[in-house]
Amino acid sequence: GIIYGLALGYLSCIVPVLCLGLTILIAHSLCGMFGVALGALGMLGTMTMALTIDAYGPISDNAGGIAEMAGLPETVRGLTDCLDAAGNTTAAIGKGFAIGSAALVSLALFGAFTVRAKVSSVDILNPWVFTGLLFGAMMP
Repeated sequence: GIIYGLALGYLSCIVPVLCLGLTILIAHSLCGMFGVALGALGMLGTMTMALTIDAYGPISDNAGGIAEMAGLPETVRGLTDCLDAAGNTTAAIGKGFAIGSAALVSLALFGAFTVRAKVSSVDILNPWVFTGLLFGAMMP
């Protein structure tokens, strides 16, 4: 039950972290920190759609509450429960997308800071180190 759900939740972050790490490695090898900034810009460019999808969850949840308070038949409540499950899924996807784009933006901003401050001895600028940081954060 609970332990299986927790383990399944931990497993669900493997594919997004792998994709984010590969994006950082490929973008950095092709264009340096500018490539990482472009990757972050690409994710932020589609953020409006992700946030719109995220807003679907509370709307479908409210539909279920209204159906219950109005005393509608159980079939209506069954349909709104399916909508609520879909809304919870879209909310989770939207939050993961926001976290992934925040990771890329933070790397790009940190890289810009180190260039302007003429700091060159920080190991986190190495894309392998940052990818390892993401993988380490993924481990329970």
